[in-house]
Amino acid sequence: MGTRFGVTLRLLRRKRTGWLGGAVTVGLGCFVSPSLAQQLDSATTFADSVAVRQEAIAAGRKVFQGKGTCFACHGAKLEGTALAPTLRNHKWRNGDGSLVMILRVLRHGVPNTLMVSHPGNIKEAELLQVANYVWAVSRGAVEP
Repeated sequence: MGTRFGVTLRLLRRKRTGWLGGAVTVGLGCFVSPSLAQQLDSATTFADSVAVRQEAIAAGRKVFQGKGTCFACHGAKLEGTALAPTLRNHKWRNGDGSLVMILRVLRHGVPNTLMVSHPGNIKEAELLQVANYVWAVSRGAVEP
């Protein structure tokens, strides 16, 4: 019951129009305190962000294992091969292992190595997905 009112309050905050919107918000305030509504909004926002992040990581895994052909050199479990290093938690050769660094390597490649820019001719959105996936695996946040 509280979640429905929390969602209603969030929508009213975004689309409040004139005295009617204010009256409805005040009326709902009798049922849900402002602090509870804020907590519900925060919980919903967090849950939404987790879901979006999980979708992005899953999409990155799919590109890594497929179109991007990343698995061919780095291994299906990002364990590394004779051709390329592990992408799991390790001391990075070409930077600090940050999301920005991983994205830079995907965009520009690494000179004098097999790492090319835009592997598999993946597009910018797919680069971001792969970078999110590699970053999450390297931090131990998800399984490869």
